[in-house]
Amino acid sequence: MDMLFTVVKLIIGLLIVVYLINIFLKLLNHYSLQTNKSFRILQKIPVSKSSSIGVVQVVDRVYVMSFSEQQNQILFELPAEEAQKLLTEVQLSTAAEPKKMQQNFALILERVKQSLDNKKRK
Repeated sequence: MDMLFTVVKLIIGLLIVVYLINIFLKLLNHYSLQTNKSFRILQKIPVSKSSSIGVVQVVDRVYVMSFSEQQNQILFELPAEEAQKLLTEVQLSTAAEPKKMQQNFALILERVKQSLDNKKRK
């Protein structure tokens, strides 16, 4: 029984460490990539192994671009209204993301704790 409890504690500890590393890397990525406010990649969607389509903000204009190993190309410029909607969505999602992760992790941790308490009682 002690061995099982030790393994469960080890797994919980490992989950906590992985979660903290994930948060740290996201914060580090946020601060290291956003140094240039006049040029930002807002969203990027992979199309194939070596190419993707992205939404890029350059100063006050927003473009849809294709990225590949051979070349990067502007496909079209988003109209001002759509660009403003997209910028608002990106800002809201980046502000809410860490909070969602913390809530999800707290729920998982609470469930594991309850299952451990139930096993101890048995």
